[in-house]
Amino acid sequence: MLNSPSVLIANGKKPTNKIIIDIIKDAKNVICVDNGYELASELNITPSVVIGDLDSVNQKKIDKDVLIIKEEDQNTNDLEKAFNYCLKKKIESITLVGATGERDDQNIANILISLEYIDQLNIEILSDIYSIQFVNGEKIFNCHPMTEVSLISINKENLITTEGLKFNLENSKLSSATHGISNYAIENKFSISCSSPLMVFRKL
Repeated sequence: MLNSPSVLIANGKKPTNKIIIDIIKDAKNVICVDNGYELASELNITPSVVIGDLDSVNQKKIDKDVLIIKEEDQNTNDLEKAFNYCLKKKIESITLVGATGERDDQNIANILISLEYIDQLNIEILSDIYSIQFVNGEKIFNCHPMTEVSLISINKENLITTEGLKFNLENSKLSSATHGISNYAIENKFSISCSSPLMVFRKL
């Protein structure tokens, strides 16, 4: 079982934020989602695994030491295949990069797919600007004071309590889609409890 986060590299925008690049390079286990291998190659990263239906990656270019897992099941997309692989390997925590890019439809789909695994995997999505994590119950986040924090809930009846933010909630619903946007931390950590799944955006 791997307790330190494994890095999943999807076929999205190549990260330029040094924080993210360092996380990838320091990871003990890197898994590429189909043509995420090309992104890894651009960063001079050799993954342990490439998984997907492999319709968008040139398998001849994949390093011979990399495990190639081809799954042609069309009922799941490549990201779901990678998440399911992690579950089989008892990987608990995942840092997902390359899940955002120029296609807004794919960005939203990747976030919603990650949300579906909220009770099975601890997933953090990293773009060059934001960290996106998911809460279903209670969670404590470490951060720097004045870190921008936004909360987004799909369920309007979600009861949310926060501590450590400038504008805290006390067993409250988000009255509108913008109610949880552009808050910020006032300490080096903050906590959230909620009655249904919640998306937490933190500015890097």
